Amino acid sequence: MSGVLPHLSKEVNKKWFENFMMEYKEKDINKMSWEEFESLANSLIKQVNVYFSSKGGKIDLITPLHRTGGIVGGYMAIKMRIIPMLPVQFKHSFERIDQISSLPEILVKIPENPNILFCEGNTSAGSVSKKAAKLIKEKYPNSKIYLATLAKVYGGPEEIEGIEKVFYGTLTNEGYKATDEEVKKLGLRKGITIFPWENTEEELKELNKCYES
Repeated sequence: MSGVLPHLSKEVNKKWFENFMMEYKEKDINKMSWEEFESLANSLIKQVNVYFSSKGGKIDLITPLHRTGGIVGGYMAIKMRIIPMLPVQFKHSFERIDQISSLPEILVKIPENPNILFCEGNTSAGSVSKKAAKLIKEKYPNSKIYLATLAKVYGGPEEIEGIEKVFYGTLTNEGYKATDEEVKKLGLRKGITIFPWENTEEELKELNKCYES
């Protein structure tokens, strides 16, 4: 792994090297409270409702991208009064993404061209949602897929293949791609986001696997 990213400024490169090339510690963690979770999830719901109010149509189906997307998706489905759910699960490691569960059958009638809302906890490069979109399109080729993510990493793609639009609750600086000025100006969430239901010690261990010899 290179210690220099040529497309980034010297200031950001230094910050990336200092933070990313060193083992994460508890001081790097920014734990999210349940109150913050609820506020961000409600913001997502409002964004989605405003978007479809102006465009017409509605969300027909919610797809939680497990694991963290399960809680986000469940909350949004209840608040938005959307009954059909089509959960999928992937396991993301540093080298690959594995599909954990097969796509279940929907036993109620849905439109032939459904609007499907993916729900995710944290989106960086969008690789999981991209794979999930491809999987869903194979089963529902006429569907339109949207992504609602609680936290989106600053510097990641604005558009994801197979996704019509990305809604996000907050931007974070987990990728260490922002300057101090950008962090302040954009109000980026600092540190590594740990969700309320996650165990800090376990998540740190998972994050630091790339440093194991």
